[in-house]
Amino acid sequence: MNGKILYQYCILDKDARKQIAPQIFGSDHVAKFEDQERCIEALPLVKLKMEAFVDGEDEVVVGDILTCKLTVDYIKLEKGTRSGYVHSKHYPYLKKDNWFLIITDEQFQGLAAVEKLTVTGNQYVKEFKERIQRPGKISFTAILTNDSYKGLDQQSKVEVEVVETAVNRKRIDYLKEDIKAIKEAGIIQSALMGEEETDSDEDDEVDEATELANKLKAIGKLAEDKKND
Repeated sequence: MNGKILYQYCILDKDARKQIAPQIFGSDHVAKFEDQERCIEALPLVKLKMEAFVDGEDEVVVGDILTCKLTVDYIKLEKGTRSGYVHSKHYPYLKKDNWFLIITDEQFQGLAAVEKLTVTGNQYVKEFKERIQRPGKISFTAILTNDSYKGLDQQSKVEVEVVETAVNRKRIDYLKEDIKAIKEAGIIQSALMGEEETDSDEDDEVDEATELANKLKAIGKLAEDKKND
């Protein structure tokens, strides 16, 4: 197999496997090759992809929310179908195979997550989010391992360089009038929210007319204060 692991061999094109079948099975390779192909069709062959990014940004800066996205695709599983039972001649009862996801650092010294995947279709997507606290290189290694089949495990690695301050991001300089308007809108919203919370506790004592009057009074007071300023 020229150094290929089982997974690499299984995802080869069928014609490529057929060419090396005589080297693997010998002179009676025809029947054994067909048995092998039926076995490969039944195996839970998946492809793991991992990426890390900050939504809408090209740079990763201290304080950003980093999203680590993992995608597991079943290579031979048709859309709308599900993985079947483990195939074995001597296993004593029916069993479903399970995938376990392990996320660790580059040196395999710490665990960020260990999770059993529940795959109901031909694709599984998982996202982890974390706020970045320090600059420098961050490395994630994801290991996808199967509890029933050997040689089908997957591994993916991603590296992110975190900078202290952004270089390419555009800085937006707001006008003082805009900042003041935003703050005033926030004050009004807080006042209205406060009134709503008070009213919810006294629903039996305050009718709708009184509630509306209180809100209008609060808005009028804020407008008067703004005028005095």
